[in-house]
Amino acid sequence: MSDTLEECERLGHEKRFVDGLTAALAGADTGAPPGRVAALPADRVGGAPTVPHRPAAQEDVAFVRCDRTAPTEATTAVAARLAAVRIGVLRQLSEHVVDHLGGRLSGGEPILRKQLVQATVADGHTELEAARRRLRVAADVPAAVADLHDRLTALDWELARLLGASGFLSDGGARASYVARLAAHCWTPRRTS
Repeated sequence: MSDTLEECERLGHEKRFVDGLTAALAGADTGAPPGRVAALPADRVGGAPTVPHRPAAQEDVAFVRCDRTAPTEATTAVAARLAAVRIGVLRQLSEHVVDHLGGRLSGGEPILRKQLVQATVADGHTELEAARRRLRVAADVPAAVADLHDRLTALDWELARLLGASGFLSDGGARASYVARLAAHCWTPRRTS
């Protein structure tokens, strides 16, 4: 499983999110997510009814309505692989943030040199490494994987905020992490009681 997680992370970081999603879904019953909507690579949808979503379409991802759901155990592995993809996507977003803030000035110096910005970026790097290690240890524990996705969501919001308004535009640098967040929501089993 460790090699698969590393490959999913690599695809999320070096390629497009959809490449990582394809790897995360390998061998899975894509017609049975934990909920009623599945995030799929657009080329795997066929004639299934989809939910229109412009940023997802720009990432070659489609949200498909499903009639049946899978048990938690069947989707935990997909959710774990998708967490690895998200870690890769967030690494890519973090690099974009550093480049973006290094080129913008405030008070005559790059925004990246501001102490609070540096602290936020450093915290992001630390959280990514902690997420990677947490995933390696608890990839088969549904509650741990769900918690990890929640932590990744909080982190991608923090990184997107550092981009200012461009972090929230559908064609901005955070689009892949936004779509990854939505896809994770589709594939992460949640305990309801």
